Amino acid sequence: MSSRDSEGISRSESPLWAHWDPTTAPSSPRTSIYSFASSVEKHLITQTVHGRVLNNTNEKYMLPADMEEHGRLDIQHEMLKVALGGLYMRPAAPAVRRALSSRKEDGSPMVLDIGTGSGSWVVDMAKQYPHAEVVGMDLAPPNFATYERPLAVMLKTIIIRKLSAPPSNVRIECDDANLGLSQYFPESFDVVHCRCITTGIINYRGLLEQIYNVLRPGGVLLTVDCDMLVYSEKQEPITALNEDEEESAQTKPQRDYEEGFTWMNKIFVNAYAAISGRNPNANAYLHTSKFLREMEEAGCQWEERGEKALWIPLGPWTEELKKEPVNKRDHLTAELMQEDFLRMGATCRPLLLMSGLFEETVDRWIRMQEEEVRDMKAKMYVKWICNWAVKKKVSGSPEPDVGKSGSSAMQS
Repeated sequence: MSSRDSEGISRSESPLWAHWDPTTAPSSPRTSIYSFASSVEKHLITQTVHGRVLNNTNEKYMLPADMEEHGRLDIQHEMLKVALGGLYMRPAAPAVRRALSSRKEDGSPMVLDIGTGSGSWVVDMAKQYPHAEVVGMDLAPPNFATYERPLAVMLKTIIIRKLSAPPSNVRIECDDANLGLSQYFPESFDVVHCRCITTGIINYRGLLEQIYNVLRPGGVLLTVDCDMLVYSEKQEPITALNEDEEESAQTKPQRDYEEGFTWMNKIFVNAYAAISGRNPNANAYLHTSKFLREMEEAGCQWEERGEKALWIPLGPWTEELKKEPVNKRDHLTAELMQEDFLRMGATCRPLLLMSGLFEETVDRWIRMQEEEVRDMKAKMYVKWICNWAVKKKVSGSPEPDVGKSGSSAMQS
């Protein structure tokens, strides 16, 4: 994957590049397109579509990038922290800690989060590793604003807090990963993290190859993806309705959901059809493990790699979660997953309307989906796919000449 994507758009031709100010972030670990502290107006890289704010630079990715969506992503982030037991899979934790250990020889450890969304992951990583420099990249900047979001879960209220500004060791940069990572020096980053990005990535295999190039020896790749289906209580895919079945379901709200129908999947299937119409490779997350293996066969050297699927109940409906004493961690994960997906229909609404569906139809689907998720009328699972890989340290290989400061990844 080069700095020119499959449609022939180069980095210099990108709308993001048109507003680049090289003086905005002299300490950036790269040639920044946009920084959180930049004077570039946010409206230049966003647009309003069907009442929601979307990015204005990549037509492949048409999910919102506003405060409402970033609030949903904050909830999702908290859910994944509980489910994973932290900010990344536990099997990858020793490699991450080694990669981000303090060192004197070549400057601060570096972390890159591609598709940073609300910025919650980079903020938490920056707090956990205050000696590291953490870079978040996305098509639009996070909506950093002070708020407290109460959620009634586990028979109590938890507060999701968002700060008005990220920690000082965080950099937020607006860029399109489809344009490549050639702006970074090779072997610049110790950890690269990607969460739910493939719907907007044209050549995911090519991006993984570029990530390998910017990882230092011993560096860690972390990916987390949500399957764009919901699954039955038997963990089998649930299909969408055809129009005749849909009308029947409306008149039979207590219908047996094992017949192969949920409103959640009705929205997901239509949203995925709209996404794949824009990007035929949107489901590349299903092949992450295969791509990493193929890269290894082609000469990329992974010291270790692994994949794990997480099956999260969409609400605390399982028998295990009804037992006493309750498994608080699993119960909280299920409740936060429910809170996340209560907002999923609204997230997909602009995309569904842009695909040509009538507003009345889409709004009806969303009402039914929200009721279904809230009342747990259907017993559903959400599947998350996590991959990690550690770039092998080659004995005797020279360290990259990247200088002594935190700006070691910036090309001149």
